[in-house]
Amino acid sequence: MLHCKHLMLAGRLEVGKTLVFQNERVGRKQIRALLALLVDLEDFAPGRAVARIGQGDEALFVKRYRRSMKPWWKRILRRPYQSPLRNEAMLLARLQTLGFAAPEPLLYTESRHPRFHESLLLTRFLPGVPLATLTGEALQRGAHQALSLLAQLHAHGIAHGDCNPYNFLVAEQAYLLDFERSNDFSREAAIDDFKKIMLRLRDLGLSDKVLEALAERYASAVDSPVLDARAILAELQGLSVVRKPTRWRPPQQLQGSL
Repeated sequence: MLHCKHLMLAGRLEVGKTLVFQNERVGRKQIRALLALLVDLEDFAPGRAVARIGQGDEALFVKRYRRSMKPWWKRILRRPYQSPLRNEAMLLARLQTLGFAAPEPLLYTESRHPRFHESLLLTRFLPGVPLATLTGEALQRGAHQALSLLAQLHAHGIAHGDCNPYNFLVAEQAYLLDFERSNDFSREAAIDDFKKIMLRLRDLGLSDKVLEALAERYASAVDSPVLDARAILAELQGLSVVRKPTRWRPPQQLQGSL
């Protein structure tokens, strides 16, 4: 269910806050409890915070982004700012209807203040560990799950936009996370996804033989793959990835429930 409305809490309008997306199972009581818990939320990088709320099957995951805003007279000729979390919330809602293995979105809100813009995304917490943290046979198994999942995403007409191993969560099954950079689908965008994940997996130590098997897994995961995985893998011979420090951190644990 997608809609926009003002967020009313305890009979009053929360100043500057707009509710953009709300799952039917999240009501005012849960929203009030969430906002109370977020008082203790800490940034792991400037303007970025993530946390797990609760334990077990009822655990939730929250992202909060804050962006400093320039004075209004410097923003007159600029395009209005749109949080990447809004894009992710809308796409997760679409993926939910497709039955795709991605987080279930529960709530998305925005707050515009004189000096900063705040966006908040609440989803179900998913089990597993990032693919990038695995080694040996566990890494190979997780990589096979990841390439199959990527092929399914592309078959739905969606490109990820930031296809690195930290965005694949591996448990008994794999999940794909962080759709902030996902944009309009094109074959070129799908190829960029495939190239990025394969180069990163090579950098994690997977052999050419394993990468060939992963290309086969991508090709066989759907009836009509959108790209020739074997040919694109051949183009990657001799290429390497530039390592960048990751901003990934384990989520902060917040005690409480909604």
